[in-house]
Amino acid sequence: MPVSDAFVVGDDFLSEHFFTSDATNESFQKVVLERRKTWDAARKDHEADPTQRVGTSRTRFTEHRAELTTRLVGLYSDGEPAGVGETYALLRGVLGYTGGGLLARTSGPVTWFNTPCVERGAPFALVEAMPATTVEDIFTRDADVRLALREPWQVDDKTTETWATRAVTELFHREDGPDFVLVLAGRWALVTERARWAEGRYLAVDLQTVCDRNDTRRGGEIDRALTILDADSLAPDADGRVWWAGVLEESVKHTVGVSQDLREGVRRSIEIIANEVVARRRLQGLDPLPDELAEPLARQSLRFLYRILFLLYAEASPELGVLPVGTTEYDTGYSLDRLRELTLVELASITAQQGTHVYDSLAVLFRLVDTGHLQDAA
Repeated sequence: MPVSDAFVVGDDFLSEHFFTSDATNESFQKVVLERRKTWDAARKDHEADPTQRVGTSRTRFTEHRAELTTRLVGLYSDGEPAGVGETYALLRGVLGYTGGGLLARTSGPVTWFNTPCVERGAPFALVEAMPATTVEDIFTRDADVRLALREPWQVDDKTTETWATRAVTELFHREDGPDFVLVLAGRWALVTERARWAEGRYLAVDLQTVCDRNDTRRGGEIDRALTILDADSLAPDADGRVWWAGVLEESVKHTVGVSQDLREGVRRSIEIIANEVVARRRLQGLDPLPDELAEPLARQSLRFLYRILFLLYAEASPELGVLPVGTTEYDTGYSLDRLRELTLVELASITAQQGTHVYDSLAVLFRLVDTGHLQDAA
């Protein structure tokens, strides 16, 4: 699905490309669509036999969305937040953390979840914090505004914890601590994993935005948010394994594959640029480059390629103000989109084929980045 501001991937909790890709294989969208298929099958079973309960987070969310929206908005009214516990109780029910055969043990704002017959410590824990306005509020180190737990947590006979981030760190430091933690902080719900938490990595969902937009499309914001947060994803299965562990492994494999593809693409691009230099010299009747210049040519070709990649990034990020994207003069005269269209035109004459218009235009763009003025570059 397109990038959505309802989701925040903190410091590559999982591959950004894996998370935002529209691909139906090797992407997070694939697992979201698989989960939606499961929900739809449960709904059809209920329609065929009304005595059979649907019991999915998708149906519960649809039923309680209006109430959940009202409650989340109410957490940010003037004065002290009211109804935090009731809001989280509703949310936990929607996400499937109440009932369902899970073993739950609660101590203040922390609840551990396990599966019957699994001997190891609880693989998943849920932490309830006070409402955060932004996801950054959860991680602030300012002692005066640090996000508090919904209520103090009695860690042991000597220690009482009151801050959300320190509570998560305490959970992960325990030998029998969970592999995954879900933090509820008002409109924000944050998922993190033991090793990734130490590196400041997380995946956050803006629940209020998801509720307000009510994107019901297959694989849309609702499907994605519920797939990230519901009990089928974070609570341990019959073997004590958390679904998210497999998804993170798949994300790592995807990242390795993308890196390999990128390396191959860079190698081929360097060859194309360098071979074009050699061909141009031959057409101009110049002597072949000596062997000792092969490495400098490859290095300069790589530099040329990086400058093109930077231009692509600058055009895709007009808010940076690097290029005058959106102006008529630039878009019709110098933009990479225009150059791409020109390269698709088949040239009939040898003279045109041997021209340097594309290179000259790229040179103008490079100077534009250096000078910041289109007229100076031209």
